Amino acid sequence: MAGRTVSPAGRASMLRVASVLAPLLPACFAGYSLHESAVRHNDQGITRLAEGDLEGAAAAFRLALEYNNRFSEPYNNLALVEIRRGNLDEAEELLRRALLLCEDFAEAWTNLGYVRLRRGDAAEAVAAFEESIAIDPGQLDARYDLILALSELGDLDEAWEQVLRLDVATPDDPAAQGLAAWIASRLLRHDEALGWATRALAANPAEPLANLAAGVALLERGAADEAETFLRAAQASDLGPAASMSLGLALLRLARWAESRAAFAAALEVSPDLLPALVGAGTAAAGEGDLAAAHAALSRALELDAASGGLDPATRTAAEELLASLGE
Repeated sequence: MAGRTVSPAGRASMLRVASVLAPLLPACFAGYSLHESAVRHNDQGITRLAEGDLEGAAAAFRLALEYNNRFSEPYNNLALVEIRRGNLDEAEELLRRALLLCEDFAEAWTNLGYVRLRRGDAAEAVAAFEESIAIDPGQLDARYDLILALSELGDLDEAWEQVLRLDVATPDDPAAQGLAAWIASRLLRHDEALGWATRALAANPAEPLANLAAGVALLERGAADEAETFLRAAQASDLGPAASMSLGLALLRLARWAESRAAFAAALEVSPDLLPALVGAGTAAAGEGDLAAAHAALSRALELDAASGGLDPATRTAAEELLASLGE
């Protein structure tokens, strides 16, 4: 009865969902008789989902439920269709129905955590991922995304503990090594981050988080020119504002003002109030001689910082001094 469940993999980014087949039915199906047609149509839906045919997959899963509306897996798999469509509310409702029928359905807990993470609710995502892992410690997608959620919450020590377990479980996985590199970077252990990134990139030169961590580590070493290549690869992988902001900083240190402004602008397009990117954009604009744009960006950064904090003291002081110089 293998291969009847699809779960999302969050490895390349928190916005990518891939379908994989689960090796076993949930434990609550032990001794439970499923209608043969329900199983067959669920399997057809899995095939169509893997082919990218969302409408055909949804039709097959719904047909499976017509034969047995207490079959939890089609609900889980329909949720994956809705995740692909961007319908997170519908996906959560389907996952809750799956879990109501089978509370030990580890893949459904993983998917629920993914939906919560996509919504920006990292704390609730952590709870769902932990539930999935408690049921099945082999849920690698859940452990990977748990690390991301813990990182988002700032619980980096626990994230690192989970990184080490993930590496034991999948020692040859460049995505896991890239995640280890990124968490090490967040912990300011840049030499260690570069070591993990080197391992990941040897297996997969395009690994996004490994490129980002390597670039940040090289920036910390003062090697902005070397960092640029890695950070451009990270930016191309749709990692969000962190890659663009780090690339902007590397280009700023190389006095390539226009390119730096473009990188900071890309970060600000995603997160308009990202304080370091505002300071960087203002600094790059000043370097280009666009004093009005520099004044606007730096003023905005300091205004936001005064209201809620967020800039480290050295960056705040540098921004204040540069802004003062623009007015002279």
